[in-house]
Amino acid sequence: MFTERLNKIMKIIGAKPTDIAGIIGCDRSAVDRICKGSRVPKNGGNSALRFVFAIYSFADEHGKTKEVLNEIGCPAAFSAEQIKGEILRWLYDGEEPKKVPKEAPAALHSHDKFGHRFSAVLELAEFSNVRFGKLLNIDPSYISRFRNGLRTPVSNSKLTEEMCRVLYSRLKEQNRLSNLARLMNISPDNLLDDTNWEKELYAWLFLSEDNMVSSFVVGMVDQIGSFSADIIKSPLPFEMAADKTALSDNQPLYHGMRGLQTAVIRFLGTVIERKEKDLYLFSDQNIDWITADKSFQIKWMSLMIQCVTSGVKIHIIHNIERNLAEIGEAIQSWLPLYPSGQIESFYLDGQKNTNFSTTLFLCPGYACIYGNNVVGAENESGNYLYETEPERINLHRQLFDTLLGKAHRLIRVCKTADFYQFEKTSSDITVLSSCPTAFSMPENLFSEYFNRSEFKAEDSDAHEIYKQMKRFFDKSLLSGHFHECAPLPSDEDLFNGKIYPEFLSTPYSPQEFTEHTKNIISLLDHTTYRFYPLPEPSFLDVQLIISEKSVAVSRLKAPFFTIFLEHPLLFRAFAEYADSVKKLYSQDKETLKRKLEGYC
Repeated sequence: MFTERLNKIMKIIGAKPTDIAGIIGCDRSAVDRICKGSRVPKNGGNSALRFVFAIYSFADEHGKTKEVLNEIGCPAAFSAEQIKGEILRWLYDGEEPKKVPKEAPAALHSHDKFGHRFSAVLELAEFSNVRFGKLLNIDPSYISRFRNGLRTPVSNSKLTEEMCRVLYSRLKEQNRLSNLARLMNISPDNLLDDTNWEKELYAWLFLSEDNMVSSFVVGMVDQIGSFSADIIKSPLPFEMAADKTALSDNQPLYHGMRGLQTAVIRFLGTVIERKEKDLYLFSDQNIDWITADKSFQIKWMSLMIQCVTSGVKIHIIHNIERNLAEIGEAIQSWLPLYPSGQIESFYLDGQKNTNFSTTLFLCPGYACIYGNNVVGAENESGNYLYETEPERINLHRQLFDTLLGKAHRLIRVCKTADFYQFEKTSSDITVLSSCPTAFSMPENLFSEYFNRSEFKAEDSDAHEIYKQMKRFFDKSLLSGHFHECAPLPSDEDLFNGKIYPEFLSTPYSPQEFTEHTKNIISLLDHTTYRFYPLPEPSFLDVQLIISEKSVAVSRLKAPFFTIFLEHPLLFRAFAEYADSVKKLYSQDKETLKRKLEGYC
């Protein structure tokens, strides 16, 4: 009876064995055996409960819950847990389970994420968020986000080292190192050795693959969120960054690291003095010629900032191998300059040339620096031509254009989100924001809100932004799934005027938030819309829109802009982060509706 009923309900909801296996997190062959009757799970056992969870989750996701209720004869007023219990009874033809755990597993995802590990060790050390935050001199809200799995500290930072030191010292004082060892699944001896404990604890907390992806995403978004409304200032004035000796030099050939540094200062300084309009930069040699000498690095940074502030457009091609660390290195130092709109960045696929490296810095109509040297020998014996002849400059421009023809966009900056970028291909969309988004706000509410709000000057484009968002939202619901992840406000914040809609400078009234919530409840009946209530924001004043082909990071405060990240590894990193958040905070629609109705 179980086998027949299982196959019947799977047919009703349109689920295949691969779908069930994906939700449960097991191999398809295990599901096939049960579907074919070669194995019948014990009534009330973990396997049966996992099948019930998967059936209910799939039906909920695909708008088939009503069909399930009709088939098993279950009232629509039942809660999610009651419905799962009725599915279990129906599968076993009313037979009562021999053994039912106190709680069926509410989630089937892995429990080895950073948030779980960190929360477990804090509980072991009997640290509250407030106390641990004060010991580290950081806001307790960050500790809360770490525990909730919404954020991860950036690896290899002073903060992560201090976190390990404080935790270890506390547990050592409490004589609980053996408890920590059991938690980490290692021998207690590994934590008693003063030379090993730090490495062991650090690796367990921070060096898992999921942690590296999360810390990369968090670090990049935090950097974007921290940009000032003022353009970044140069560390050094022009006279100190570009000394007269370098500017007056007229050598045609420079040698080694020092020679390249001198050539670059002469080149950039003269570009600024001449008020040139464009720079084209490419180099696949090791960047230690910039980073090894801190005094030169400050000069380089100062001159690049002064190029941007004087109106020079910089076109840069990065040579990136296939790992997140290298992408981070390639774009992190440039990221603060992107809001200026003066940076165009690209990347080349494929492996680096392991024999020769090329450096080409070009300013059309003025000069170029060109070097092609043996890899590893550039700093000692590298040769760099300083070309000023128009014919030679044009030849090198053709070389750069050839490289540009093989390159792909790495980052684009828009004043507002360019939703056409997402509409090129059908794809599921995930949005993470600090409050329910304008995507799910009803149009009449936004119009009323817009008309009564006292807008700042930078809010003048808000109505047009909203129209673009609604067009994009409607198309997304037709072409794929739309996942909205945002915290629901506390009554205290809502009634004290602390909850602001996106891009707008006037807070919600409780009545306005009620109207927004009612619209979300209505949208939940749409089979392609999902809402994930977060315990708190992942990021403040930043919204993420993630598809299979692009990521948009939008600032929700001045200066308003959107950065599009367009490298496949970036898509995957952000998608992986979003998936981990959705797995942690997914709720079935009936449970979620009851939660949202509390705001109505």
